[in-house]
Amino acid sequence: MDKGKIIRRKRSKPTSYEAAKSLVTVTEEVTAQILIDRLIDLGRREIPTKRSLSAMMKKDRDFETVPTTSSRGPTTFRRIA
Repeated sequence: MDKGKIIRRKRSKPTSYEAAKSLVTVTEEVTAQILIDRLIDLGRREIPTKRSLSAMMKKDRDFETVPTTSSRGPTTFRRIA
């Protein structure tokens, strides 16, 4: 075994979710469709589906869901951190 050998990780492109998350400022309210539109405008080739993006945002502690009066329509998220 080589001691002293440093293994450097190559900097990789952010995942589609990390790229979408970086487009939202703190306290901004967005829907999954707004994030997808922003990713397309930036020229991102691989874009997550609305359903997968919403599922990841519901699990992420940096986002909270904004309560709505009706159950129909897109889910709105607010970035808190």
